[in-house]
Amino acid sequence: MGGYAVAAYGVPRYSVDVDIVVPTSAREQWISWLRTHGLTRKQAYRSPATEIHHVEVQRWQHGYVTLDLMVGGVRDRDSRVTIPDEWLLRSPRSVQLNLLSGSLASPVVVVRLEGLWATKLLAGRPHDISDLFGIMSQEVDLDEIRKLFEGFSGELALRKFRRTSNNVRDRQTYVDSLSRLLRGSPEDPKNLARWKHFVKMVSDALPSAGREHGSSAPKI
Repeated sequence: MGGYAVAAYGVPRYSVDVDIVVPTSAREQWISWLRTHGLTRKQAYRSPATEIHHVEVQRWQHGYVTLDLMVGGVRDRDSRVTIPDEWLLRSPRSVQLNLLSGSLASPVVVVRLEGLWATKLLAGRPHDISDLFGIMSQEVDLDEIRKLFEGFSGELALRKFRRTSNNVRDRQTYVDSLSRLLRGSPEDPKNLARWKHFVKMVSDALPSAGREHGSSAPKI
């Protein structure tokens, strides 16, 4: 998940931690593995017991290495939306991981593109949007993501989706994304066309009630 999954799909970038999603049935096995390899649990968070999908997030650390173990799925606290592990972990991919420091010798298993897109759109921060812009050329089922999101109709969820929709239309997000990915000038017609197409992809993945309607071009 997260930054390392983005790197696995072809855009090497720095990440401060490792994000791993596991089913509840694998919880104890993973805890045992982490302890065996010298990591210490620093904190834990559990979603309210009243929610349909129960999620637990544990932060583990060893030296400068930080790992977030997400058991049962990914939950966004602001919107109270949970993407269950059975949806995220469906058809994972084995890919070569290319980091800024070099490539790993063996392939790693990462979340499928739909899962990566869904979690990044749900987070909706400028760097999450930039991550998706960097991998937009890879085929992804936007309809499947939209159908998932349409199941979240609460006002907090819709507010979060609208914020993502608004952020992707913000000029600064566009400029910063080009800078991070070394794509050249914001005034380049090719970049503007590519971003316009990307904004449409984001809009297609969001539920209609969670979109900011208007031009798909960045606000200049």
